[in-house]
Amino acid sequence: MSLVDTILQSVTQLPPFPAVLQRILQLLKDPKTSAQDIVEVLQYDQAITANVLMVCNSAYFGLRRPVSSIRDAVVRIGFNQLLEIILGRGSAYLFHRAYQGYDLEAGELWRHSVACALLSQDLAARSNKEENPLQFTTALLHDIGKVILSEFVKDHFQEIKELVREGNLSFNEAEKRVLGIDHAELGAKICEQWKFPPDITEGIHYHHTPLSAPAGSDLPSLLYLCDLIALMTGIGGGADGLSYHADQGIVKQYGLKEKDLEQIINHLQDRMYEVEALLNMK
Repeated sequence: MSLVDTILQSVTQLPPFPAVLQRILQLLKDPKTSAQDIVEVLQYDQAITANVLMVCNSAYFGLRRPVSSIRDAVVRIGFNQLLEIILGRGSAYLFHRAYQGYDLEAGELWRHSVACALLSQDLAARSNKEENPLQFTTALLHDIGKVILSEFVKDHFQEIKELVREGNLSFNEAEKRVLGIDHAELGAKICEQWKFPPDITEGIHYHHTPLSAPAGSDLPSLLYLCDLIALMTGIGGGADGLSYHADQGIVKQYGLKEKDLEQIINHLQDRMYEVEALLNMK
């Protein structure tokens, strides 16, 4: 069995993505989906309901009247913030441990993922685009391939670093050269196994190579830029963050100047404090 086959076989060892969240992602793909449709699915999941009630009734919100149901949460805090809570806490079980292959301490991959999700909202707003929960979700899950690939990277770390140093390759380019697959491609394979909408799968697949993405999708470029800015802040950079080749063309595509980047980074740092307090993830 080749190394790539071994890696792909490891995908089956991942715990399944919660079925309720899979259904939510499918619903979000449909522009006709209403908040009520989402509530109908969520309200029967005890774990999600308990999490939402705990967060909504925390000191962070300081609500005068306690939230008692998912339906009540939508009314009191809004649909988009409800989804952020559900997806933010729901992804922690995958991302919160340490990943030695990428030199990421416990919690760093989760923080990087959340930072990218928040940046996706900020950059979309600056581009006068409507907030899209699928963008937030894709940005949150863009590094899911690292969850599996970390162990293989760890076993071949010196070889990968040597290629980065001597071949002037980015970390993910060296990763693919050595392992036969990089974490972005593997992430897309995981998305396919979990039956995610094609937009999410495509965005994750091409988040390091947006110029290779199929025509008509701007999600890979958005994710690329989110990843780059998050790394500029030092959030979850790890081993590969030190070997990142930035494409200035994509920065220009969004019309960002140095002053804009400073504002975005400052806003991101403020929002990260808020989210960590909100989700009790300090």
